[in-house]
Order: sequence, then structure tokens, then C-alpha cells
Amino acid sequence: MGRHHARAIARLGPSASLVAVADPSASAREAIFNTYPAAQAFESVDALLSAVRPDVVHVCTAPDTHEAVATAAINAGCHVYVEKPFVTTVHAARRLLALATAHRVSACVGHQLLFEPVARALLEALPLLGQVVHVESYFSFRTVRRSPDGRAPLRADQQLVDILPHSVSLLLRILAANSPGETELTHVEVGPAGTVHALVRRGGMTGALVVTLEGRPIESYVRVVGSNGTLHADFVRGTLQRQIGPGTSGIDKALAPFRLAWQLGVGTSKALGGRVLKRQRSYPGLTQIFSRYYASIGARGPSPTPPEEILDTVRICGDIAGRLTTEGPETSSIEATSRCVLVTGGTGFLGRSVVRALNARGARVRVLARRLPSEWERIAGVEYVACDLADQLDAQPMEDVHVIVHCAAETAGGKAAHERNSIGATDRLLRVAAKAGVRSVVHVSSLAVLASSPPRKPLDETSSLEAARERCGPYVWGKLESERIASELGAELGLDIKIVRPGAIIDYNRFEPPGRIGKRLGNIFVAVGPRRSKVGTVDVDFAGHAIAWMAMHVAEAPGVINLLTPDLPTRRELVARLRSANPDLSVLWLPRAVVQLLSWLALPAQRILRPGTPPMNIARAFASQTYDTRRAAELARTVAASFSNGTEAPEAETGEVADEEIAVV
Repeated sequence: MGRHHARAIARLGPSASLVAVADPSASAREAIFNTYPAAQAFESVDALLSAVRPDVVHVCTAPDTHEAVATAAINAGCHVYVEKPFVTTVHAARRLLALATAHRVSACVGHQLLFEPVARALLEALPLLGQVVHVESYFSFRTVRRSPDGRAPLRADQQLVDILPHSVSLLLRILAANSPGETELTHVEVGPAGTVHALVRRGGMTGALVVTLEGRPIESYVRVVGSNGTLHADFVRGTLQRQIGPGTSGIDKALAPFRLAWQLGVGTSKALGGRVLKRQRSYPGLTQIFSRYYASIGARGPSPTPPEEILDTVRICGDIAGRLTTEGPETSSIEATSRCVLVTGGTGFLGRSVVRALNARGARVRVLARRLPSEWERIAGVEYVACDLADQLDAQPMEDVHVIVHCAAETAGGKAAHERNSIGATDRLLRVAAKAGVRSVVHVSSLAVLASSPPRKPLDETSSLEAARERCGPYVWGKLESERIASELGAELGLDIKIVRPGAIIDYNRFEPPGRIGKRLGNIFVAVGPRRSKVGTVDVDFAGHAIAWMAMHVAEAPGVINLLTPDLPTRRELVARLRSANPDLSVLWLPRAVVQLLSWLALPAQRILRPGTPPMNIARAFASQTYDTRRAAELARTVAASFSNGTEAPEAETGEVADEEIAVV
């Protein structure tokens, strides 16, 4: 966020300049130099304030440090701009605002949404609506799963709390413009997976607030309805749709959709075009709020974010945050004598399925994850431990562990990220496990590590691994090296290593097609490859149960298993499954000749645009491959037979969506 601030300040020209930056991270300080080479760099705020006396200090640190950093800046006589959330409690907000008043400096909070062009247009048009009768703020977003710096991001509920001030501050600004009185949070409901419904009342008016992690598509809008019309501010597209007037006549009702469509089309074109032409890289509204704040300091006027609004925002966001935290999972009824299984990456896509399956089989499960999951994401009876395998790991989490299921791995980024979070993490985990006395490890690799075979020779567990590592992408390279390390260290340290190579993992309940069959571009799915060719996939629930069985029966488990659905789906069946869930989706099949041509054209282009990076062979990436699934079918039968307590056995689904019964194991 500090880099966004630096870029926004740079856009202000001569009216402001960045003179110094404080950050304990050397790489973070160097990144600022790309924008401001003349800025001084310090490792701490105290060191900066001792050497430099800036007019304004921007606080872009973690929320729990905001009060301490801002207090130091105010005591040094500096004005402060504090990123949202301002502070974590109302008491802290009052202390900070009172301190600023005592030192005769100004405090502003990062509610830049209020200063985006669409928000300003909305607030300016409010008087045209007459008596406001309804205010609705809606925000749906997708959580950040990976941080650019490689560190673990905030967990889902903390990310929700982090963005709440944007929606709350705008809702409060609209209510304050139309209704005097005290602000109160009258009702809050939190769904089981991160959807918040809240009612905020000010005087005689109530506003509705909805923030969701689940709703799709991604949207952010505010809708205000009055006695003389409606305003709809769309913050994703940067547009404001106005329907001013009573709109009660027949012609008004008939023309309204066309008026709105025109405003949406023209407004979106202008907003997107403006961002491109201005080369805007910082968040919308940042430059505007900085400009207003600096102008208020120069004129000795009030801050653009009034103290009352700051306090109300902190209080309401704090009340909602308190509702997001429950008493936690129920106490486990599993006996301490049960087998203890440690699952790395147990909060990930496959890891969660493994944890659920182990839990159902009566195992004591301990999950190691780079961040603790939200309360609603936790499984009752499971122990969660925050640990970055590539950073530090001691023997304590290994206490009384019988077997480790190693699901953790990097899934994105370049080779550096995979070397750290896949290869390095595997090496560290196995060495610490051996010292702690753990003797069995189920290592989750990938089917992608297998080298391609001749057209009529199916790949099986004895097939060769990819030899040309320099031609592999970062993901395959990371999986190859991790599997090699697991095998070699297992022999060296006396560990019983079981290798599991899942195919493309699919959740048929929330179906997303595997990347090997094509790519979705807007409302068009570009499908690649022969329609009748089969794809190496595995259902996530079946994979979870299969790996759980292997962890509970290590001695009986195969040494290597290519984990696939025994009856593999075809590309046509997977695309049909996608269409059944998305009936408005159009499908474009690319012939094999077109894919080959595009691949030939892309190879030299990649060498020019990304020198030093191995080019990806597109045709090879989407090529069809046959698999021998006999060992996977045998494991599926064994897993199903092991359910002797009446629990429903996991189904190994196919992609078939025809009316006839789907074949299951």
C-alpha cells in the first residue's frame, strides 16, 4: 500500500514530494526508490523522525500498529494520514484524535472511496433526489490467497474487516447528508462463509450494508432511492446511473432501461479510457484525497474525513468484526489415543478434503498452514497451527504425530516462489520430521511430473518423470524437485515415503474446468483439444478420502499412485458439465491445427518478450494423454470397502452429465 501512496503523491507534481520512507524491509525500501530515488530510507519510524521533520506522515503499516506509529508522528508535530482501518478500537481512535487536537495537527483516514469521481458525483447529486427513503451499499470481493512478497496473506475474515471501512464510511456520509442525529448499528447477521448483512440507522433513516466473500460477480455499488429519483454508483466500472424525476408515467417506465443502458455504456467507456490514458496505477481516489488533505493543511481547515465520521466508522466496523468471531469449533470427541496425522496445507483446496476425510475416520488431525483459517472455515475437532514451512519449523508441531500428509506447495509465481514454498519447504519438513521421530510421510506430488509417452502407450506409475527440467514451467519444476527430494531424503533418513500424484483436481459441486481443456474469456469458453479425448482428472472428495486411507494404512498403501478417477471424463463431458452450470456461456472449440499454429507463433514471441525464461509450448500443454487407471481403480475399491461404519463411501465422479446414471466406484 505504501507503494500506491508513493505513486499517488508523485501525480501531485510540485505541490508535494516524498522526502523519506521507513520500513524494516530492505526490499520494500528499494521498491520506493523506483518512484522517488531522492527519498531517504530508514529502518524505523523513530529513526526517520529523528533525522527528518516532514509535514505529513502517511501510516501504511499493519492495523494493530497504526496507533503507535501515528502517535509518534503527532508527538513530533506532524500531520498524519492513516490507512484504513484507522485504529482497532473506538477508545484508540478517541485517544489519537484528542492527541492531534492537543498538538494542533490534523488527522485523516484512508477513506479514498469517498473521493473517487463516481462517489463525488453521487454525493453532489443527492439533493436532486428529494427525500431519501432507501440507501443500500453492496460489496462482493474475492479474498487474496497470495501476497506479492511471498508472505502469508490475511485470513478471509480479517480481509473482510480490512475492507469494511470503505463501504461503511460511504454509507455514513450519505446518511449524514440526509438525516441528522446519532449513528447506531441496529442489526447484524453473519453468514457461515463470510456474508455480512447489517442495518445502520442515523436519525430517522436506515441504510443497508452487505459485504460478501461468496457473491459473484465481483461488484461494488451504492444505490440511493429518493422521492424524486434514484442514483446507482458502480465503483467497479466507475459510473453513475441517474434516474432523476418521479418516473411514474408509462413512457418513463418504457424508456428507463434505455436511458440506463446508455449511461452505463458511455460512462464505462469514459472511466476505463481515462484510467488507461492517465496510466493510473494507484487506487482510484488516492490522489484526490491526498490533494484535499494537503490543501486543508495549508489553509488550516478541517480534515476531509471529519472526526465524528472516523469514530462512527471505527465503532461500526468494530461491532461487525466482533460478530465475525465465534466461540470456535466444538471440542473434539476423538480420543487422545487415536492416530495423530499432521496435514501440511490443510486449509487449501485438496488439504481441506483430506482433513475432512481423516476427521471422519476418527483420526486426530493437526493442520499446519501459513495462516490460520477463519472461524467459519475450521473443521470441528481439528487443531490448527500457523507455520511457514519455508521460514521456520521446529519439532513441537510433530509431537505425537504418527504420519504426515504433505499437501503444502506453491501453486503460482515464478521459480523463486516454488523453490521456497515447494522445494525448500519439503526439504525442511522431512528433516525436522525425521528428528522428531516421525517415520511415515504421504507426499502429494502431481501427475504433471510425468513425461509424455508415445500416442498408444498409457502413462502409469512406472512411467518416466520429466527429464528436461529446464523446459518445465515453475509449477512442474517445483513438483519434480519436491518429489525427488522426498524420495532421496526418505531413503537417507529412513522415512517411509508414499508418493501420490493427483490429476487435475475437480470439485463437481462447485465445478471449474481444469486448465488443460481451455480458458474462459468473459462469457466465452475457448475449448482446446479433441472432444473425445479423456482428461486426467480426479474428484476432490475422492482424492481426499483416498489420501486419508493411505495415511491411516501406510503399510498397505502403494509406494506410488497416480490418483485419477478410474473412469476418466472426456473433454466434451467436462465442457458439457460447465455448460450445465453456466447456460449463458458460449463455447468455441479450437481445431488442433489452429492450436499448433498458435503454438509455433507463440514460441518466438515468448523468447523475445521473456528472455531467459523457457517458452511454453502451448500445443504440448493442451495435448491429449492416455492413462492406465487400474491402480487408481483398485485403490478406489479398497477405500470404498473400508467404510464399514455406515458412512457413505466417496464417489469417484466422471464428467458425464447425461440423463443416465453416472458410473461411480
